[in-house]
Amino acid sequence: MSLPEQHKAIILSSNQSPLDLSVQLIPTPKPTPGSAIVRVLSTYIFPYVADIFTSKRRLLSPIVVPITPGNGAIGRVASVGPDAVSLKEGDFVLIDPNVRARDDPSVTMLPGFMILEPRAQKLMDDEWRNGSYAEYARFPLENLFPLSEKILVEKMSYSTYELNFMTTLIVPFGGLTDIDVKPGETVIVAPATGLFGGSAVPMALAMGARVIAAGRNKERLESMKNNFGTAYGDRLDIVTLVGDVAKDAEALRKATPDGQGADAYVDFSPPAAAGSTHIKSCIMVLKNGGRATFMGGIHGDVSIPYFLVMAKSIRIHGKLMYDRATVVRLIGMAEAGLLKLGKEGGLKVAGSYGLDEIETALEVAAKYPEFGRAVFLAP
Repeated sequence: MSLPEQHKAIILSSNQSPLDLSVQLIPTPKPTPGSAIVRVLSTYIFPYVADIFTSKRRLLSPIVVPITPGNGAIGRVASVGPDAVSLKEGDFVLIDPNVRARDDPSVTMLPGFMILEPRAQKLMDDEWRNGSYAEYARFPLENLFPLSEKILVEKMSYSTYELNFMTTLIVPFGGLTDIDVKPGETVIVAPATGLFGGSAVPMALAMGARVIAAGRNKERLESMKNNFGTAYGDRLDIVTLVGDVAKDAEALRKATPDGQGADAYVDFSPPAAAGSTHIKSCIMVLKNGGRATFMGGIHGDVSIPYFLVMAKSIRIHGKLMYDRATVVRLIGMAEAGLLKLGKEGGLKVAGSYGLDEIETALEVAAKYPEFGRAVFLAP
């Protein structure tokens, strides 16, 4: 597949308000050793991404402009570097945006989006600067995962937009696998009404767990029950939190099988939840040997029931994103039909837009802060 000399890409020219995005014709990147060029077919638009572009949402470091933003995507390999031994032109792939430094995989960043630790600034500034909001994008070979087009598209009839839900589901899957969630176990997800907390619900269900989705937005919880509960059988319960430690713990415990407590707890608290009481309530409901994983964005301290954690031998983990093996496993679950990505899985495409419609796409995406309905860019 020959690459065009130029291609269209969205350029973010300022990281302050007002939003400064434009579509420009720029040189098409060329493959280098360890990389491939992908023709982007669709890419996920996070509901809060406009706030990141204008620095309204706190990041470790502001986006350095000008830059082509991006997120996870679905694409087709257009050209590969000289050292590729498996990937080839024409491969249908999932583009994992979680780029890791090759000499220290603990250093991670998301091209065109954010760094996840200070040393990753070098990657953002230089080699892996631009993301997927473009017709073509360059990514490390190890970030491109072949998908079975025969199974996922021809047999299961998924669109590239529906397949893109995997790029969000993979985040909670990283935490769920880190605490070794098993079929038949009971998992509390809280708060469950946001993007990643919401995605943890169908992900845990697909893994065979019983799930208790907790949060303060009763309407969203009931919608989740209707969508995901139907898709995965009668293994989803919801609990509306009231902000009282004891009352919430009692309600959560009652939702567990025979009131015996939960095996695991996945937390996706946003920065604004620093003073919330739900973390303590959820930990109080864990069984002996229970596990908790913190994957949210709280920057301050939280209250932990120290003695209870000790007495019950509860393990509390922190988990940032996921690893390559987790991506491979997720794709396998989708191709086996265990993880449902389309309407049968309660997931709906709220809209798809071209590069020239980026501002409209961002406005529409902001209307769907919860997981289950999403907007996509189709370069």
